[in-house]
Amino acid sequence: MHATIRSPVRGCAALAVYVTVAGCAESAPPPADTGPAELAAVAEDVWQRQLEVDLRARAREGLRLERLPIPTLDRAEADAEFSRSVLDRLEAIDSDALGVQDRLTREVLQRRASLDIEGLDHYWVITNVLTPYSSPIGGFRALFAMVPVDDARGREDYLTLLSQVPEAVGFVEALARGQMERGVVVPEPNMDAVVGIVRANAAPFDDGPFAVASARLGAEGDGSTPGGDAAAFLAAAAGIVDGEINPALQRLGDFLDGEYREAAPAEVGLSRQPGGEAAYRYLVRVHTTMDITPEEIHRIGLQNVAELEDQMLAVQARIGFEGSIDDFRRHIPTNPAYFPESVEEVKMRLETPSWEFFEQADELFLTKPEAPFAARRLDPALEGSQTFGYYNPPTPTDPVGYYNFNGSDLDQRSWLTYKGISFHELFPGHHFHITRQYANTDLPAVRRNALHTAYTEGWGMYSTFLGIDSGFLADDPLGEYGAYMMEIFVATRLVVDTGMNLLGWTLEEGRQYMRDHIFDSETQIATESLRYSTDMWGQALGYQMGKRAILDLRRRAEAALGDDFDLRRFHEAVLAPGSLPIEVLQSHIDRFIEEERAT
Repeated sequence: MHATIRSPVRGCAALAVYVTVAGCAESAPPPADTGPAELAAVAEDVWQRQLEVDLRARAREGLRLERLPIPTLDRAEADAEFSRSVLDRLEAIDSDALGVQDRLTREVLQRRASLDIEGLDHYWVITNVLTPYSSPIGGFRALFAMVPVDDARGREDYLTLLSQVPEAVGFVEALARGQMERGVVVPEPNMDAVVGIVRANAAPFDDGPFAVASARLGAEGDGSTPGGDAAAFLAAAAGIVDGEINPALQRLGDFLDGEYREAAPAEVGLSRQPGGEAAYRYLVRVHTTMDITPEEIHRIGLQNVAELEDQMLAVQARIGFEGSIDDFRRHIPTNPAYFPESVEEVKMRLETPSWEFFEQADELFLTKPEAPFAARRLDPALEGSQTFGYYNPPTPTDPVGYYNFNGSDLDQRSWLTYKGISFHELFPGHHFHITRQYANTDLPAVRRNALHTAYTEGWGMYSTFLGIDSGFLADDPLGEYGAYMMEIFVATRLVVDTGMNLLGWTLEEGRQYMRDHIFDSETQIATESLRYSTDMWGQALGYQMGKRAILDLRRRAEAALGDDFDLRRFHEAVLAPGSLPIEVLQSHIDRFIEEERAT
């Protein structure tokens, strides 16, 4: 809900985890086979191209991390060309020869390739490498933490990647200059964060994002490490950081804090940038995975907020609080009992509800996650620029799925929402569906590793809804109210994201709407509103739009099947194919309904 799913490389989507459908290599002409074998070949080709640039996926596959992908315009053009060949190959496949899962794969690949081609038109507007959630520089710490350094090969890879960082930093500056020449500049309200990320990472080796804890180095004295021992490896790394990386970061920081800042517009909103309106409409379709306009989403958001406030008033009556929602909003900060006293309490309040819900899982699901889950504090260095936190799936080096929570300013972070967050992030939310999907070897790799925003975050929000719908929170009106606090938070996103990015709202108008309807602090509202309007345009729409779509599909199945409707089987139908674009999921559930009718 409040969080964004993050790979171990936080915020590196534009550089260190530049994920695209395509690759650089030229594609072969379509073979004569136009059935399942050719579809499998196309899916594998797409996956291999993705592996060239997706470090998150490489880490999960146990592959070496040897190259920092850089999203140049040349690369984007090659990606689009490859995607055109993918569409040609998919078009030649005989649909009648495909089974249900193959048809899903074909639909997913077609949609993905089409969007990749269209995205090239918006390259200079949407390739974002500067702001807190999107900056590769802010993700260096997590990226380099993924590289094993307990043997010679791992240390060699670490040094190889380090040596590429100056080039990557140089690309960030070159792209920013190219965008600035085209009038595309990060708005001034987010410039302190943009500059701050760069300055904070220009630190001595032992104190900065590239530091290597001694526990990671493993056994010593085997003579196989670079230079013969760990000391030589650390000295080599420090030399690159202090002699090459930090000067590059300092130059970038000076540029951003100088002539780039001078060009920064005062107001936010993507439609205010050259080409921004068309780019935003494109991003809305990318993140919602639906053919829908921002105007439609804005209207849905306004209606959804009003409906939720009616439901919240009803719960307030159960709590025994007399007054308006605004009265209760003002009451919460005055009651110390609503706030955690320690990071350990936050961890407990986030983990316990999911484990308790897990014990009731058989009533709602046909399967359960096998991997353990837990909550832990976010890196304090990142807490200033991240409102809440994010989920990390298990990795080959750590089998636990973690929700990384913001443990700062606890006197401003009420625990009322923690049960809802727990359901969203751990069980039955992200941890359940992501670990299940990653482990499903029946899916082609390209689908097994796909996480569509609307499906992923929509399932997370639906999971919070299940806490209410299942009766789990029936005896806990404060927990139920907190779940509604979460939902109204994401419902307001539908209003303010579209308002600021398309409809001409100012930053202050967006923030005031949030103040009027949500329960978060002024600090949280400030960072969230900048995320929507200057950083990850349209991404926040996927949460509530995805949840609404899943719930609509459930209601459609209930109406069609009547007494034969089995909620566990519906959940299985949603989860079994893994993450799908919402429009593909809709057609899949229609097939599920027909199959259920036939049994």
